[in-house]
Amino acid sequence: MYQTLLAILALSIPIIGMIVAVRLIWCVYQSLRASHIKFAAFSVVAIVLLAGLFVAVALVWFGYGLAPSKKDIESDLKVFLLTGLPFYAASFACWHLAKYFQSVLRQHGAQSGAVADAPQAAPAERRR
Repeated sequence: MYQTLLAILALSIPIIGMIVAVRLIWCVYQSLRASHIKFAAFSVVAIVLLAGLFVAVALVWFGYGLAPSKKDIESDLKVFLLTGLPFYAASFACWHLAKYFQSVLRQHGAQSGAVADAPQAAPAERRR
């Protein structure tokens, strides 16, 4: 039973990583479009760090799987606690970082008159 749970947790790590990476990539795109280079740079650094952490987790789990040691629920739980939880915490932090950047970009866009650049405003200007 616990091996099924461990397999589900192992499969959730790349899925969560991809979801967070896509949000960060979208944040990079929005930041570059709004000319906020610092936000884009921080988002790229977050993507690189998240990918590096994923590689580290994958290497540890691969090494643990090949190790000729006794594998029981206690050792499996230790490996997950030492690798999986930090990855989930980093993913959570990166998700909220992108969420914060996007909210700041929305606020700056509304304040700086970027509403005129919105696709909805373009037909109104053509009518004049």
